[in-house]
Amino acid sequence: MRLLRFSFYIAIAAIPMTLPAPVSLPSHLIRLHASDGAQIAVSLHGGHLCSWRSADGIERLFLSRRSAWQDGVAIRGGMPVIFPQFANQGPMTKHGFARDLPWTLLASEVDATGAGVMRLGLTDSAQTSALAGQFSLELVLRFSGSQLISTLQVTNTGTTGFSFTAALHTYLQTPVASTRIGGLHGHRYRDSIDQARSKIEMQAALQITQEIDRIYTQVTAPVTLTSDTGRLDIGQTGFEDVVVWNPWIDKAASLSDMQPSEYQEFVCIEAALIEQPCTLAPGQTWQGQQTLLASTTPFTPVQETTP
Repeated sequence: MRLLRFSFYIAIAAIPMTLPAPVSLPSHLIRLHASDGAQIAVSLHGGHLCSWRSADGIERLFLSRRSAWQDGVAIRGGMPVIFPQFANQGPMTKHGFARDLPWTLLASEVDATGAGVMRLGLTDSAQTSALAGQFSLELVLRFSGSQLISTLQVTNTGTTGFSFTAALHTYLQTPVASTRIGGLHGHRYRDSIDQARSKIEMQAALQITQEIDRIYTQVTAPVTLTSDTGRLDIGQTGFEDVVVWNPWIDKAASLSDMQPSEYQEFVCIEAALIEQPCTLAPGQTWQGQQTLLASTTPFTPVQETTP
């Protein structure tokens, strides 16, 4: 079996949360605690990571208070798995079927190092016939202390090849008003708000002051997210694209599963494989990885320069 490896790295500074308290989680979620107190909560609906608290007790992910907890409806927030189609870029329903289907719990344990490890799986069925191929999809969540490693693996288990796009649609909890994203200056991006026009990022520190939905391509240099409550240092060595998304006022108000004011509490910075879809031959496997690492780095404002 040929293994194609990709990875995405995100380091998150410790954030003394001034945001509203996290949403209360449904009792049916599967919870796992690492030896040091770090914990996650996962729904088998969509293989969806709904909560990750580092060992200091801080919730690192955003989850809408209006999330729909019902079959066939995606959960708003956390870390949705996007497969085998990103957004509406293809014939399938938006973001494909993986986030809407029931997954299987393959393992949930604390390993010899004290880290929590959870494995979730999804395989082809009548409900996945929109993808002309047989596959197995596996999500591995490994966490302890201030680190969470999420590994997504796709294997072609059939006799014909197929192509796909994918993403880990991570909702990062942050106060948007003071948030700046650096490191994307000079990168080409596709602006989904402006008829998917191709543009070049001219801001050294991207500030979110309106709806944003951009696919940055070939991002290999570090990216930073800073706010008046903390700093995120972001680097990647695999997923070739980075999606930045926030619905802002009007779109948030139009979403039935989001409170109108919640756009102020998060930014999605997604590890993605979009612009160059992956084609898997029979027996071939693709793997992508995202790591979130919290640190105690103090806040340092990003200095914007004129290009």
